[in-house]
Amino acid sequence: MRPHGIVAALLLVNGSTATAQTRSALFIGNSYTYVNDLPNTLRQLALSLGDTLIVGSSAPGGYTLFQHATYAPTLDAIESQPWDFVVMQEQSQLGALPIEVTNTEVGALQLIDAIEENWECTYPVFYMTWGRQDGDAQNCANFPFMCTYDGMQQGLRDNYVYLATMNDAFVSPVGVAWKQVRDNHPSINLYDADGSHPSPAGTYLAACVFYCTLYQESCVGAVFNGSIDAATAAILRGIASATVLNEPLTWNLDAPSGTSALLDGFSSGWDWITLIHHGQGEHLWVCSDGQTSTSATATFTFSESATYTITHTYSDPCGNTDTVTLTFNIVLGVEEQEGAMSYQVFSGMPGFLEIRGAQGGEILSLHDAQGRLVQQQRLGKASERIACGPGLHIWRISDERGNLRSGSVVVQ
Repeated sequence: MRPHGIVAALLLVNGSTATAQTRSALFIGNSYTYVNDLPNTLRQLALSLGDTLIVGSSAPGGYTLFQHATYAPTLDAIESQPWDFVVMQEQSQLGALPIEVTNTEVGALQLIDAIEENWECTYPVFYMTWGRQDGDAQNCANFPFMCTYDGMQQGLRDNYVYLATMNDAFVSPVGVAWKQVRDNHPSINLYDADGSHPSPAGTYLAACVFYCTLYQESCVGAVFNGSIDAATAAILRGIASATVLNEPLTWNLDAPSGTSALLDGFSSGWDWITLIHHGQGEHLWVCSDGQTSTSATATFTFSESATYTITHTYSDPCGNTDTVTLTFNIVLGVEEQEGAMSYQVFSGMPGFLEIRGAQGGEILSLHDAQGRLVQQQRLGKASERIACGPGLHIWRISDERGNLRSGSVVVQ
């Protein structure tokens, strides 16, 4: 990747028309974003269609999503204003490799947490890039599908759609439109001389796809052609518009923004549970035994052992609503005793849970955010390292004397 980038640059446009839409978009990526200045190309394209777009960018060369998740200029850019959209672009090769062998998903989750913490109503958008012109020779031996453009492009498509689906995000399917141009208009060169980065036509195509994704409208009528000829620009606008608008559900364009009723935290005792959600909107918690709460943090107490369901309905400040139903098995009479052990449960290496303080023989139970048991095992003495998937986990440790400790942890 090229060694320099546009970092947190802010470009403003003030003109508008009576029917214009004003939006804002922050681009997080690398040289695939800054070569030919994609954000500004998109801004000018939108302006030619009567729309105002405020754009920002954090795109150092070669950067990955995992690096961006702890990169101060990126985090500062996220926090600089309540963005309508934040676009995330993975390093071009990593984006195509199997999710399980990269830290792409971890980086994406961390960035989405920062995005939602800044403004709940921001739409995350994943920037699906394109396969290299002749495939990726560097990863060909270990991943044969990377040896060809088609194989690499399919990997990019699969991964970006997966990331969007798992995170209630949009996909901007630039790579799919790119393939349409390659297949049907081979005389249009979308690549720079290195066979990887975009030519001016490639960047223009990407801008067209982004306009259709963010505004969910056709860009066919745009009069801005960038630095390419009018006939080529018209072809690219048509392909971009058809790619996005003919399959909006494929690109997850019906996903609600910033709306999830899933738990952000959890704690419990022998006859009570406290459920935590960080949303600043309206909450309604309804337990199957008749208890209710409208607080962001809701505590329920129980007088008998049973299986309880708790429904959480959350309405965010953007006017979207989500509902989840959580199931909890409550067993009374296992009250914590004096002298019960203290444990440290935390996320260490990505994909692992660390437990310290066990004496040996305790039972660890891990539940997901909906209260379902996902893992249970007996602990040995001293430290334990347990492989586990990313996300929020609710843990309970019980020793041989019936003492119980519980809490929650987010595994990276």
